[in-house]
Amino acid sequence: MGEWKEYKLGEVCAISSSKRIFANEYQNTGIPFYRGKEIIEKHNGANISNELFISEEKYNEIKTKFGAPKKGDMLLSSVGTLGVPYIVRDETFYFKDGNLTWFYNYKGINNYFLYYWFLSPKARFYIDTKAIGSTQKALTIETLKKFEIFLPSIDTQDKIVAILKSLDDKIEVNRKINENLEQQAQALFKSWFVDFEPA
Repeated sequence: MGEWKEYKLGEVCAISSSKRIFANEYQNTGIPFYRGKEIIEKHNGANISNELFISEEKYNEIKTKFGAPKKGDMLLSSVGTLGVPYIVRDETFYFKDGNLTWFYNYKGINNYFLYYWFLSPKARFYIDTKAIGSTQKALTIETLKKFEIFLPSIDTQDKIVAILKSLDDKIEVNRKINENLEQQAQALFKSWFVDFEPA
């Protein structure tokens, strides 16, 4: 598999957050606006339970001046429930400062390798020991930049990611099949035991 070398996260990607959006700037329609809660739901493949939006004008203003997450970037929950990663898909949204940390501009690291690393026991150890705060734990950008990660060559990273992603894809297909079967079972249960329809 080749030699694995140690790096700090700040050496292999840019790590930052967002520009502040105030609650009075939320809207009923427009560009989706995600906090940690929504990103965790997206990580879990769940629907967004509480939709928030900002105006397209505000989004374009921020994107032009400071940038915005694009496909392949990663967000990490950084307040409360810590260390849940999400790889941005082909989608448009903005996110809450402080709640989430933004990883982008990768240098020698596969974005999905970083994603899977954050699910590892090593990353969990760092998160548990380096988080600050007593009532509500948080991860700072400066702390995350200092996390140490061992990386193989990019070719080896790509091979590892290909295997893990193929397994994840199969799990997702099975999850959707199970959801469909559960819906069918509920419909049959209602038909027979609530509506008393013939079998």
